[in-house]
Amino acid sequence: MIIDHRFDHIADDEERRQAWIESLSSFFVTHIEPDAVVPASAFHRYHHMNHLVFGEIEASPQTIERTPTLVAAQNIDHVVLRLYTSGRTTISTGGDEREIAQESFVLFDLSQPIRSETKGMTGLNLAVPRRLVEGGGDLSAWHGQILPSASSPITKLLADHFRNVSACLKTATTAQMNHIVSATTALCNALFLSETDSAYNGPAITGIAIRQFIDENLSKVDVGMLMARFGMSRSPLYKLFEAEGGVYAYIRNRRLAHAMQVLSSTQGSRRPTIAQLTFSAGFQNERVFSRAFKRKYGINPSDVDASSASVASQEQTSQLLSWMKGL
Repeated sequence: MIIDHRFDHIADDEERRQAWIESLSSFFVTHIEPDAVVPASAFHRYHHMNHLVFGEIEASPQTIERTPTLVAAQNIDHVVLRLYTSGRTTISTGGDEREIAQESFVLFDLSQPIRSETKGMTGLNLAVPRRLVEGGGDLSAWHGQILPSASSPITKLLADHFRNVSACLKTATTAQMNHIVSATTALCNALFLSETDSAYNGPAITGIAIRQFIDENLSKVDVGMLMARFGMSRSPLYKLFEAEGGVYAYIRNRRLAHAMQVLSSTQGSRRPTIAQLTFSAGFQNERVFSRAFKRKYGINPSDVDASSASVASQEQTSQLLSWMKGL
């Protein structure tokens, strides 16, 4: 599964600037100078790799910050390891500002505040749940630490691995990806960790698998199918989706998000009819689908056009945050 934030379809500089800021709002408070232009080539893309999320980014001059308020509101317990492949960037933790050299890693502990300012950069990111760090992973001391890729054989190996993962994402099969994920997790553990046994959170891993299964079977999935597929009774299944308002609400929202993305990104002869979309989104009939769609987005499905792309982008941003919380 991929979330791809691109901005080359937005002609107006101010609209593109605002769209970029909104696309980062799940994780950062972003500031861009009024006279700075976000180029059409700017993008950030995320790949759901089972219990990891791998990202690629090309950013224009900006300042991003995880404020104490944002950290407290989200309560996500993950670390992000970013390889800076080009550009000039500084990072600040606790008032200590340092410049990041190209071809360096920085670790972001998302449970702690941090501020970063760049003149423009490209990079590769890996989001890792703290529970996958062997021994439970006390990484607080690593927060904001800069690790040049040439500083050790392990960091050099990991930098090369990040680039190869980026290339493999375009062609790897599901079976190959399972091995890539295991190798990536092991290399990260080789970078940070003690020699204790790895922690494994069974319910969290199951939750990820269920969410992936729902997205892959939107037209037909229901609670009975999930119970049979994952060998679960209703109570533990419902508990996994309490934060999303319940499993039924989660499935309905994923179906509506799918419909919005399809409608806002396809025009003309390529665009499905409302009847076709009703079926592919898993709704019983057009009337039920249209009523649910309007209740969520405030417009009828037939009225969606390219101007609704910002709503679809917000859905992607929300989905990324959901991925992170579900890792």
